[in-house]
Amino acid sequence: DGGPVVNEPLIRRREWLADALKKPGVWRVSDTVDDGPAFLEAVKQMGLEGVMAKRRDSVYQPGRRTDNWLKVKTTQTAECLIVGYTPGKGDRGAAFGALHLAQMRDGVLKYVGKVGTGFDDATFKSLWGEIVDLTHVPKPVKETPLDNARSVWIEPRLVCEVRYSSVTPDGMLREPVFVRLRPDLTVNKNVV
Repeated sequence: DGGPVVNEPLIRRREWLADALKKPGVWRVSDTVDDGPAFLEAVKQMGLEGVMAKRRDSVYQPGRRTDNWLKVKTTQTAECLIVGYTPGKGDRGAAFGALHLAQMRDGVLKYVGKVGTGFDDATFKSLWGEIVDLTHVPKPVKETPLDNARSVWIEPRLVCEVRYSSVTPDGMLREPVFVRLRPDLTVNKNVV
């Protein structure tokens, strides 16, 4: 009715919005859930990115970031074969910048992206010590990544665990982060 509602709690603003949008149309008020943990688990099982959590009593603060609205991302983990790397730059100039990853699917190595974060100094040095001893091979996957021309391909002997947010429609891991090497898994086992 022409009056500002930014200082009203979210729950009341939602009620007013729902009332204003009573007629069927292209706009609708998003649903809410009361059991956040169960909903987040369902979102995770569906492979979705996450949820927005909002305080019911929060006021709207234009132009400001507050902790009244939180983006809660789901994460999943996967075991992947390290099949190559891109040469590093800067502090990583003597080693790798990112690792190329693949997974065994129906007996064929499928490229699933690369990971360049999640390494502390000790892990980075230890990992490079293992990678540098591996034999260079022709590209072991059918897919050709954008940085193929500067990539070094290695025999797929090392298995690592990565955390990621979701899988893209073409099978790439979204936002992968290195977690650890998995020496307990070998190439002879089905790495999923």
